[in-house]
Amino acid sequence: MTEKLAAKMTGLIKACLIIFAGLMAGGALITTKQVILGAAWTSPKRSLFVFVLVAILIIAGCWLLAVLPDQKTTNYLVLGVLLVAFALLMIAWIYSTPAKQTSDYHTFWKYGQQAVAGGPIYYHDNNYFAKWAYQTGFLTYVMAVIKLFGANIRSIQLLNVLWQILSLLLTYVLAQKLFHQVAISRISLFLLGINWEWLALNNRVTNQYIATVFFLLTWLLLLDKKTSSWILAGVTLAIGNMLRPLSLVFIAAIIVFALIYRFFNTTNNWRQGCLRLGGLLLVYLVITLSCGALIKQSGLNEYGLSNRDTEWKFVIGLNYPSTGSYSQPLVKEFNLKDTRKTMLKQEKQVTQRHIKYLNQHHLWLKLFIKKFFIVWSNPSNTLNFSLFAKNHSLKTVNQVNLWAYAITVVEILLTLLGAIVLAFKKYHSGFNLLLLTLFAYAVAQVIIEVQGRYRIEFVPLLVIIAAVGFTQLVAKKKPKTNNFEVVGDTL
Repeated sequence: MTEKLAAKMTGLIKACLIIFAGLMAGGALITTKQVILGAAWTSPKRSLFVFVLVAILIIAGCWLLAVLPDQKTTNYLVLGVLLVAFALLMIAWIYSTPAKQTSDYHTFWKYGQQAVAGGPIYYHDNNYFAKWAYQTGFLTYVMAVIKLFGANIRSIQLLNVLWQILSLLLTYVLAQKLFHQVAISRISLFLLGINWEWLALNNRVTNQYIATVFFLLTWLLLLDKKTSSWILAGVTLAIGNMLRPLSLVFIAAIIVFALIYRFFNTTNNWRQGCLRLGGLLLVYLVITLSCGALIKQSGLNEYGLSNRDTEWKFVIGLNYPSTGSYSQPLVKEFNLKDTRKTMLKQEKQVTQRHIKYLNQHHLWLKLFIKKFFIVWSNPSNTLNFSLFAKNHSLKTVNQVNLWAYAITVVEILLTLLGAIVLAFKKYHSGFNLLLLTLFAYAVAQVIIEVQGRYRIEFVPLLVIIAAVGFTQLVAKKKPKTNNFEVVGDTL
């Protein structure tokens, strides 16, 4: 009975992955058609040529990495060459873009310096760090960097490169842990490194790359069967969440995974499973609450790490005219100098107005699909935020946008291929934990504010799926079974 439940859940997850990847690919192909025929960045012929050329180059690169021998020396050499090459590429990107910070990135940089100098980070209860006090976690990191290296934006940027390189390395290790094929690991690293839209924010004061490192570490630790690893995962998840608050989707996925694949599975010790899950949650809560209390006690933020404005995500996210994205006209409806209590009352009224409009015009599904495409299929807004357009010609900017999106589209199509491959194979059950986290995040995104850059933390998982698809496509010897090697699948 319990094994049947796990098998049914796995089947459901595989079906959801195909639907997810299919929607991604469908949205990407629709946008690609618009980009080519609409001559968005250059002539239709040139656009088509770039898409085809990018596909050929990526396939050639993946094929080369797949056919290189699986030998210890070769593996270390390939890994080292790729990491060094991508590190140089990332540093070159930093120095080819403006150092000026805008939007939330400017807020962190400005108030980080101000806090180090002993100044306040907010002036009334409706300022940025007062209503979104949880952002004080990343602000503390920015303050630490400023104290160590001074108010030099290059220090933050170069640290971002470090976090990106660690993300590449952890993606490699994660793929190897799950599938035990070095070709999949190599290609995963390669696809992540060449994803221009993923790396483009390293010149910003962003929390996404450093948080990604801790989330990847959390996944890796959860794949281990030791109770101590799960407890340590509580530490990495807490740190990652303080830097970028995504722990709710991780915890939801962990609980569902533990219940279906561990607690109700008679072949495993359910008491040990309870100890692992309980230990993880306890450590996570203790660290989170303790850090919040320390921030309060320090005087940096009287609200600790709380979120005093959860409604705002729905004010933006359920706004159909802006398809759930940031809307300046909508923001102008509010007086940001009002008290938190006054503005919260207005936010609830606007949210109810959105819901009423969506109900009356039957636009819920249409809104959700459009928002899904923004996050997972359309060109990301990372290149816009990088300010590359500020110091380069329009022609160069258009070419970069075209090449960057062409890379994304090819990787999305490979992700669909990987989803189809996985549907017919048995794999490490721990991979379902990663997929559950992805689905929980995707569901959350359809009701709150969306931006293309919000997919950054999950691109490592998507490229692993893509690498699985490509590796099976070019495999010289077809395996006798439809299963991946399942090693250590005894969490």
